[in-house]
Amino acid sequence: MNVNTKTLVTALITLFIVFSATAQKKMNVDVKPNLIMTYSADGPQGSQVLFALKINEMDAETVKFKYTMSNGDKQFSGNWVMSAEGLESGKYFNWQGLGPGEVRILPKDQTIFSVSKAFFDEIKSKKTAQYDEKTFELKEIPKGKEIKIDGEEVDAIYIVEKDGETQYWILNNRDLPFIINSNGAQGPSFKLSKVGMGK
Repeated sequence: MNVNTKTLVTALITLFIVFSATAQKKMNVDVKPNLIMTYSADGPQGSQVLFALKINEMDAETVKFKYTMSNGDKQFSGNWVMSAEGLESGKYFNWQGLGPGEVRILPKDQTIFSVSKAFFDEIKSKKTAQYDEKTFELKEIPKGKEIKIDGEEVDAIYIVEKDGETQYWILNNRDLPFIINSNGAQGPSFKLSKVGMGK
C-alpha cells in the first residue's frame, strides 16, 4: 500500500468515525426546577392543544408540577405533587382527569407523566417489567418514529405492551423518566414538541 492509498484510507476512516459520532448524537434533557416540557395533541376540528408541564420544585420529598392546557383562546392550569416514594418505586399511573385550579397530591404508589425509577431500571436491565398492571418490553424505536425537537432526536427509550397496543417513548433520564410520547394508551396522546426553561 503506497503513501497516497494509506492517506486515503486514513481519511475515510476518520470521516466515518466523525459521521458516526454526529449521527448518534442525541438531545439530553437536563431535568431540574423550572424545566418546561411542552406537549402537543390534535384537538377537535383540527385545532392544536398545547400542554405545558413545568417542574416548580424538585427535592428529596416531592416533585411539584404546574401544568397549563391551551386550546385556542381557552386555557386553564393546575398543580400536581408527586412524592419521592412514587418517583422511586411507584407502580401505577394517575389517570384522574384534569381539574382547573386543582392541587392534586398523588398517592405514594403513583406517578404522572412519568414512570418510576424502579421501573426504568428494570426495563433497561431486564428488557421487560410491569407497570400499571401491564407487562412492557423494551424495543428499538421504529425508524421514523423518533421524537425530535428542532430536528434533533431526543434521547429516549421505547417500550411496548406485551400482547397489547400501548406504546410509550420515555426520556432516557433516571432523575425523572418523563413520558414524551404515547400511542394506544389510556387518555389523550400528547407528544413532546418543545423543551425550555421558565422562571
